[in-house]
Amino acid sequence: MNTAGKIISNSTILMTADVAGRVMRFVLVIFAARLLGDVNYGKFAFAIAFTSLFLILADGGIHQLLVRELSRWPNKVKKYLGNALVIKFFLGAFTLIIIYLIANLTRKPQDVLTTVYIIAFSQIVNSFSEFFKSVFQAFQQMKYDAISTLIGGILTTGLGIGILVKGGDYISLAWMYLIANLVNLCFCVTITFWVFTTIKFEVDLKLIKFFIKEGFPFGVLYFFAMMYTLIDTVMLSLMVGDEVVGWYNAAYRLVFAMLFIPMATMKAVFPVLSKYYKESVSNFKRLFEKTFKVMFVIGFSLAVLVFPLSNKIISFIYGEEYLNAANALRILVWSTALIFITTVMTHTTRASNRQQFTAKVVASGALCNVVLNFILIPRYSYIGAALATLATELFTFTFHYFYLWHNLVKPPLLKLAPRIIIINSVMLLYVISTMRVNILFVIPTALLINFIMALLIHYFSKEEIILLKDTVKALRS
Repeated sequence: MNTAGKIISNSTILMTADVAGRVMRFVLVIFAARLLGDVNYGKFAFAIAFTSLFLILADGGIHQLLVRELSRWPNKVKKYLGNALVIKFFLGAFTLIIIYLIANLTRKPQDVLTTVYIIAFSQIVNSFSEFFKSVFQAFQQMKYDAISTLIGGILTTGLGIGILVKGGDYISLAWMYLIANLVNLCFCVTITFWVFTTIKFEVDLKLIKFFIKEGFPFGVLYFFAMMYTLIDTVMLSLMVGDEVVGWYNAAYRLVFAMLFIPMATMKAVFPVLSKYYKESVSNFKRLFEKTFKVMFVIGFSLAVLVFPLSNKIISFIYGEEYLNAANALRILVWSTALIFITTVMTHTTRASNRQQFTAKVVASGALCNVVLNFILIPRYSYIGAALATLATELFTFTFHYFYLWHNLVKPPLLKLAPRIIIINSVMLLYVISTMRVNILFVIPTALLINFIMALLIHYFSKEEIILLKDTVKALRS
């Protein structure tokens, strides 16, 4: 299979596993939201969001740096892993201490703090799984990444639903997360040693310094990305209350579930982009443009579909208790549309050794997000948090768009926009005309209409359609 076919194949494998994993976890979210109630679910959501803010301390940007470097220098895998793992152990212990100290400053009840401690350890364990998965991604063996995703999804969902149905609380649910992540880590370590390589523990101070220095921009980027993704939940919990956090996270979890598409795609594309940047500028630009093209149509089509159906979607999934979440969903879904194409651009800067720019933009965006939350949450509660998220995503998108246009590659936004509008206008008219019909019928038929329109107006070239057909055949064989 050629490189383009391999990228699509790897993306398809990752998406399939990620879809399955996210569907399972989303089912768990539905059970948790319904069985715990909006207040207790809000407490659990706070524990997840709060601990996630500190995950960068446990990684230091090493994961993505390893993917980039190992895709270029695969023969150095033993030495790279050994030295990077030394850093990881120190960072993991440091992170747990910081979370413990800062959590106690929040003055949350002891049961919430206990949940935070358990989730924190679970998150650290998962960060080690992601560390070993960098080997799978660098060598473009995405099937192991996919299996890991499925293991995590099956265990977390199965154990979580089981404990909730038996009357367990959110502390019990946190323990289930930890058990599932420990099992998944064992799988990742086993596959790394059995299939790919052993680890060479020869401390190389020069290499460790390289990891810290080069990984720092990746780490800053990840921290601030997580910050403006999760800080709204933490601030809502501290400034308004756990009930509102439950509503907001019901909407946020729904749009977050859609992000498996750009995340899985860029996992497959990023190693190849990194390699092309060193070997072929023309291939680098072509791969960027095609990936941008696909993410553009998918992201904005999903936003156009979800926006008018928000009330029905929230009511169907969570029940009438969470109907207020629909107001946040109508706003957050547009930030998701921007994330689809921004993710392509941020991975492109990282693949071309320009991660410092992205780190600065995302850091600035995160600080703006905090300021906007301080202004908007007291006035508009969870709606204000949603507006702050949308404004931040627009900020990040705009800066990356103009930076890439002037320095590296031209994002084909204006070229594709007219066809995107035509495709989605037809779908929107269909959705509006079928508002009284069950969404289980409307959503799949609307997506089918969207796909047919893309073909009719030749959004995809003949070459791209042939490539897709060949890839599907290869996947079946």
